[in-house]
Amino acid sequence: KKFYDENPEKFIIPESVRASHILIGTDAKATDEDKTKAREKANALLKRVKAGEDFAALAKENSTCPSGAQGGDLGAFTKGQMVPAFETAAFALKPGEISEVVETRFGFHIIKVMEKQPAKTVTYDESKQKIQEFLKSRKIRKDINDYVDKLRKEGKVEILIS
Repeated sequence: KKFYDENPEKFIIPESVRASHILIGTDAKATDEDKTKAREKANALLKRVKAGEDFAALAKENSTCPSGAQGGDLGAFTKGQMVPAFETAAFALKPGEISEVVETRFGFHIIKVMEKQPAKTVTYDESKQKIQEFLKSRKIRKDINDYVDKLRKEGKVEILIS
């Protein structure tokens, strides 16, 4: 309990979102013309999504991201895990909402937020077992290090060269 009370920051689960996206990728060497074509394709897909077409199906057919195979599902992520423009757009959306086209260094994204979890603090009761395991392993490591130090101080080592 003392550890829990003295380390409140260790028990905060940050805000997270679970999102899917459709990426029309561009690379660092893309010309302005390539970027324009990619943006136009993304805008056309956005119109289709907003007209009611299935987001996951469009992601599977069109996304250049490996997540496209899973319907664009990126799973849950917290702030600091995605590039800033993508993150800002994703965290601004409510579950079920779809972003406008968002440009990043990877290309042009259409983002759909599936779920949003607010930041929360894990309770002591939920953490108790993990805290006990952590403190136990920390004590074992300390005891082993102390024992090794004692052996080094008390032990006599002879190096015999033949």
